Amino acid sequence: MQIQAANVLESDFSPFGRVYDMKSSQASADPATRTIHSEGPGWSDTYTANPLISSNGSLGFTLGSACPFSTAKMERHLLTEEALFCAADPIVLAVAAPTEEDYPSAENIRAFVIEPGTAVVLNKGTWHDACHGVDREARYYWMATCGLGASPWVEVKNGPVLVTAPEAANG
Repeated sequence: MQIQAANVLESDFSPFGRVYDMKSSQASADPATRTIHSEGPGWSDTYTANPLISSNGSLGFTLGSACPFSTAKMERHLLTEEALFCAADPIVLAVAAPTEEDYPSAENIRAFVIEPGTAVVLNKGTWHDACHGVDREARYYWMATCGLGASPWVEVKNGPVLVTAPEAANG
């Protein structure tokens, strides 16, 4: 099975979590993703109106390989949200909505391109792979509450899923 990543700002990400457009000076219509923008001589700033995740979180920094990649295993966090955002280059995130099963299924996996200046927050229980660079390896940050119990990586049922990035994103 093969899927192509879609731009997270142009897609419905609601089954998996919420999206913050930190590049826009326009306020979000959704109070859950509202940002506040200010600027002055030589600078502009945008921040989330509410805390990014619902608990105290640790900050992580990960290096992911380039697209295309195979999603063969995924993890989920039942007791914490997880925020993901780029360091400098766009990243691709493969996800599947929360399920009652102890594994994600290949047919439920979707992939999204997250550009610099955009943050996503995964709902508790959302299945996800590590992020990967669009056209080269890429670093990204994550924020989640660590130490709330093991979140084992499990095989994707009927997987793996080959994830590709759109040609426009590849340059």
